[in-house]
Amino acid sequence: MENRRDFLKGSAIGTLALFGAGQAQAALSDKKDNFEDIDRLSDDQIFARVKKSLLIQENMAYFNTGTLGPSPAFLIDHVCATMRELEANPALGNTGPIGSKMDQTRINVAKFIGADVDEIILTRNTTEGINTVCGGLEWNAGDEILTSNHEHGSAENGLEYLVLTKGAVLKKFEMPLPAKNKQQIIDLVLENITPKTKMLMLSHVITVSGLRMPIREIAKIARERGIFFIVDGAQTPGMINVNVHELGCDIYAFSGHKWLLGPKETGILYIRKAVQEKVISTFYLDGYSAYTKSSGTRNFALIIGFGEIVAWFDKIGKERIEKRCLSLAHYCREQLKNIRGVTLLSSTDPELASAIVTISLDSVPNRQVYDKMWDQNIIPKAIEYNALRISNHMFTRNSDVDRFVEILKKELA
Repeated sequence: MENRRDFLKGSAIGTLALFGAGQAQAALSDKKDNFEDIDRLSDDQIFARVKKSLLIQENMAYFNTGTLGPSPAFLIDHVCATMRELEANPALGNTGPIGSKMDQTRINVAKFIGADVDEIILTRNTTEGINTVCGGLEWNAGDEILTSNHEHGSAENGLEYLVLTKGAVLKKFEMPLPAKNKQQIIDLVLENITPKTKMLMLSHVITVSGLRMPIREIAKIARERGIFFIVDGAQTPGMINVNVHELGCDIYAFSGHKWLLGPKETGILYIRKAVQEKVISTFYLDGYSAYTKSSGTRNFALIIGFGEIVAWFDKIGKERIEKRCLSLAHYCREQLKNIRGVTLLSSTDPELASAIVTISLDSVPNRQVYDKMWDQNIIPKAIEYNALRISNHMFTRNSDVDRFVEILKKELA
């Protein structure tokens, strides 16, 4: 049986079995903008073409990438074509040419975030990554976990598991809204660390306010004190140029479905090589490869598609994307900060700012404004603090912000 499988993998019979689907995939890939002429394009031209590649309507101002990013049409085609290719011969695809492509995603992601391939684990989302780590740690009752009061509830799930099952003590410090400067955040962390602090968990970019945390400086503090440091990166890769080795954290977890515009139910867990022996989980007991006896069968098409979108972002350029996102957010903040009846919750300090801009409304219910925005094809997110969150990704435009501001002023009046 083994010989027959090997024969099929290398023979014309195996090729014919996959020919129809492979042909379809080749045809669909023609729709992908590979930016071969990127050196001759202005940034405005590049990002206009990014917008054109998406399925959202041309007149839609999509400001909710912080929840779910819109995938390009070529990615959807690629995922569908991969599924067709797999189903033409499922077992062969699993153990052969298709299955092997999943580890290319690990290679692409490692390059994209400045990690080694053997530090990268494929997950379904940020939550699964953090849960996996928390479930694999040794713990003593009374050890403390330090986090902020602005973390995402899903990220806190793993921390609550340690409280319920291991006797951990969860402490939260209150984040300022907005934060003034980097030192204010560092001082908050230092003030709340105690001799019992064993773990620190913070977001790289805070989902509520868009605050970009000084992760590198906090990681240094944690390393000097032997504190295990988990970073929730759900809102960061695809917006900010991330290099995890330079950041110095122990764990970095993120999803593919937000700022990377990737397939839903894709994610990455980075575990720094020096701490890998401290985290023992059944999920990767057999190794970090995409497919092992620990992981079981994976969703090949989504994982391979994730690798494709990461490579596409790399082609456009991480630095170029970050510059664009921050420039759009700066314009957004400038238009919003002096409107009467609006309070800016996002920091204006360049070191703390991200592409997320959040405003609270002083007197008008945020849902009232949110509903009016939707009627005009403008898609922000309504959140706590009677606030609206605006995610300024590379495909949005200043003119989209102008439309947002126009409706906001009418509703406030």
